[in-house]
Amino acid sequence: MSSAPELRSLSSSEVARALGVSQVTLRTWEQRYGIGASDREENGRRRYTPEDVERLRRMRALQAQGTRAREAARLVLARSAAGTSVELRRARIAEAAELLDLATMGGLVDDALASLGVAKTWTEVVAPVLRAIGERWAKAGDRNAMAAEWALAAAASTALDRLRTPVPVRAGRGPVLFVCGPAERHELPVKVLSAALGDDGAPSMFLAGLVSIDVLRVVAARHSPSAVVVWSMTSPSADVRTLHTLHGEGIPVRPAGPGWRGLPTVGEPLPPSFSGALAACAG
Repeated sequence: MSSAPELRSLSSSEVARALGVSQVTLRTWEQRYGIGASDREENGRRRYTPEDVERLRRMRALQAQGTRAREAARLVLARSAAGTSVELRRARIAEAAELLDLATMGGLVDDALASLGVAKTWTEVVAPVLRAIGERWAKAGDRNAMAAEWALAAAASTALDRLRTPVPVRAGRGPVLFVCGPAERHELPVKVLSAALGDDGAPSMFLAGLVSIDVLRVVAARHSPSAVVVWSMTSPSADVRTLHTLHGEGIPVRPAGPGWRGLPTVGEPLPPSFSGALAACAG
């Protein structure tokens, strides 16, 4: 029985057409970075296996997102070997954050999201780096650390915007809506929570901040959410009035985040840990 067409090896001209690059580029990637064809014909012509083509597609995608060629090659080769360890991912992201290299950070987070999923990328890669940078900022007042924290948060947020997960339809269960108070400037944790919920196959919608209560009413009426999670990182951003108003109108609100601590909340609060909050939203 002959092999399926998609499993046959390809010539360099076929791969170049499929990827939209020149054959010169393919040769350059192989000579400089070691990403190329695994096989050769008797006359020395390159033959690319499906695994070769997949590595080249990843290389092309990372470069299209702004990752520099050498760093893109490192990511592709590390992933092809035995998978990149979370420790190595953290180290590379921390290095890029110190350099304020948004493009490389974006590629690194994209790769982690594709390889590890949203929840593990956050809990094991991005959040630990943000915490380490934040601790340095808090102890020493290092403005470089403040800038690095901002850069990583921005890169991670943009990577989540690029992420596309299917929104399943579940009979009798509306999506979980995630919203921040108007004054909230730390929306990344709840944005990740919304993306992780969608990544696990549950319907969710992230509405961010600066959403008026009238808009929330319309969205809630349209989608019949199973819960509206109102996020607050700090107490000045905790919008108690909106929380009580929505609750009084029968909308199932759930306060989330440390900003609500000690305030007169309504609705069942989400657990403080990321995994606990994710399980509560999924349930």
